[in-house]
Amino acid sequence: MIVTISARTTLAALCCLVLGIPTSWAQAPPTRTAAVDMEAGQSYRAGTRVRVPNGVASFLIPAGWRGEQLDNLAAVLLVSEKEAGFVLAFAVLNQTEDELFALLGEPQPISETLIFEPTGSVTRKGNTLTATYVTGSLTGRGLAIIGPDLQGILFLHGRPQKEPRSSHSLLDELADQVRFIPTKDSVPSP
Repeated sequence: MIVTISARTTLAALCCLVLGIPTSWAQAPPTRTAAVDMEAGQSYRAGTRVRVPNGVASFLIPAGWRGEQLDNLAAVLLVSEKEAGFVLAFAVLNQTEDELFALLGEPQPISETLIFEPTGSVTRKGNTLTATYVTGSLTGRGLAIIGPDLQGILFLHGRPQKEPRSSHSLLDELADQVRFIPTKDSVPSP
């Protein structure tokens, strides 16, 4: 019997291999209200609100995607169940808007062998910064949301250049669901 594997499946498997995603994922029950503190090795389904490791931001995992906290990285990895590509979500800690603007304009190392090179200028709209990247056959988009007290969240989406779905719609969907958890420094004293 001959098994045909699509280029999309091959690229998704390659991305998973490069990023060290385990082959089997445990299931965590979805929740829409409270943010879940993720555990390495656990998989979280669409509709689960997850907190970014070490940060004060949370977001909902979008429909058709699964999330996991990587063992060796304080980030959330999202992998689609239907399309090739990935999203990494990082906490932004103690970064001014200008520092974050400069950071997004630099190459973004995803792994030792996968580095997103900037392809244009960083744009600013309200408290959101965006940038575009490319590496080999992948295209990328970064979106950072600046929250209170020099805290924020950064999403990096990588996908094959020929994928039909736009990074804009996925990252905008994620951005719409970001919530910042008040810290003791941001809450007024009685």
